[in-house]
Amino acid sequence: MSDTPQTQKNIVFIMADQLAAAFLNCYGGQVDSTPTLDRLAAEGVRFDRCYATHPVCAPNRATILTGRSSSVHGIISNNYTLSSDNTTYAQVLRAHGYRTGGFGKFHQTPMHFPVPDSLGDLGFDEAVVTEDPKWPWLDWVQAEHPEYYEQALAMCWNWPTHPPDPRREARDKIRSNVMGPVLEKAPWRLAHPSPIPPEVHDTTYITDLGLDFIERHAAVHADQPFFCHISYVDPHDPYDPPEPYASMFSPDEMEDPLPAEWLEQGYRTLERARQEFPGFPDVSDDLEAMRQTRALYHGSLRFLDHQIARVVDFLEQSGLWENTVLGFSTDHGDMLGDHQLITKGVKPYDTGIRVPLIVAGGGTVAEESERLTCTLDFYPTFCDWAGVEEGRRPPLEGRSLAPICAGQSDPDPWPEVLVSFGGVQTVISDDGWRLTRFPDDDKGQLFSLVEDPGEQLNLYDDPAHAEVRQRLLEQLVRAMGRPGHVPHYRNMPVCEGTKRRPVGAKFLGEIPVYR
Repeated sequence: MSDTPQTQKNIVFIMADQLAAAFLNCYGGQVDSTPTLDRLAAEGVRFDRCYATHPVCAPNRATILTGRSSSVHGIISNNYTLSSDNTTYAQVLRAHGYRTGGFGKFHQTPMHFPVPDSLGDLGFDEAVVTEDPKWPWLDWVQAEHPEYYEQALAMCWNWPTHPPDPRREARDKIRSNVMGPVLEKAPWRLAHPSPIPPEVHDTTYITDLGLDFIERHAAVHADQPFFCHISYVDPHDPYDPPEPYASMFSPDEMEDPLPAEWLEQGYRTLERARQEFPGFPDVSDDLEAMRQTRALYHGSLRFLDHQIARVVDFLEQSGLWENTVLGFSTDHGDMLGDHQLITKGVKPYDTGIRVPLIVAGGGTVAEESERLTCTLDFYPTFCDWAGVEEGRRPPLEGRSLAPICAGQSDPDPWPEVLVSFGGVQTVISDDGWRLTRFPDDDKGQLFSLVEDPGEQLNLYDDPAHAEVRQRLLEQLVRAMGRPGHVPHYRNMPVCEGTKRRPVGAKFLGEIPVYR
């Protein structure tokens, strides 16, 4: 343990998977599916303009871990591996006195391989990874709920191929019998109730893991701060909440998806994206099927919200809440039928790229912040909460949100943030414009998010908005070039046992060698 004072805040960082800010009640959503998150947003800071820097699972999770863009950390899509020469926030916090735990989805290894047994290389003292594939969860189900093992096995997908595993063959044999009757009643194959109850679900399992870590830490390491990352797989597709959540919300209560204004404009990129999910093109314009899908999605949200309530209740009842900062966000959004698109990726609309960010506990003020922010900002914020001095951090691209959470003025707001994936580049400006370039189509989009929040009127080729387009194009170029002005930690030379930043013929700063 370091000599850092024990007055540091504990940090609990909770992530959902594939959750658009617009679908939370506290962000203006019309469904009461997030009472716990709504309460936290009212008591703490709700950031209304937070964007996923790379709106796909693995790239954006790597960005959160490293504080760097995908052009630096190298995870440009799913199924790549984050290399060990990227310095994570967990390594920095651990070196400054924190015990670090991570539980659930990290998505920094290929789905073709088994999940790692340890995340020590990423800086976590303890970790249990369960995502796709869900081997640790399956082992838990087999041990604790054997009567539901076949149903759990049948639900698994993206099974690893290296090494071969007999459970895959067993799954293939039972899958049609278990899932067939469920899928027959589904609006489409990715939207249906789960065949297992809530107490067997991996969302419950992940919560149990996080709570166990916090409880053990409080009992054994009470004089040491902790960082606990609880990372859920819900409400990611398939949209399959267990009962009673699956039937908790009526399709009739759901808002209809936003119209697809792009269909007549010849966007091949968006059409390919519409076609990539099995069965979705057949229901993309089916309002009843989309309402059913949304009702299931909100069922997953209520289930997730209930699990988050367990974490909050424990922190409050154990006396940890006043010294623990809790942050909630997600890796990217979900189109959920808006613009006849589903899930995430090269779909730069609001529900695909704007994510919730809520901070509460630990003395956080109550505020609704319009500060433009992005997932690059999480790492420096964690460092501020942990009391890590600026000069002891690896070079980072983001800008800390800690001053806002403490009720202070923002010393360095973004003029614009970049959202990038698959060659599609988007810039969001501080005055409320969104410009996107689709290089494969040689087309662009320009929307006023203030006057046209549904993004229905593309002004990119409108002569009356030529000056706005030019300004946003310049901001896009500036944002795209920003990562190149920040050195990478791995390339900084070691001098007398510390990393140094070369400036001309001199070495400045002394950043620890983090491992």
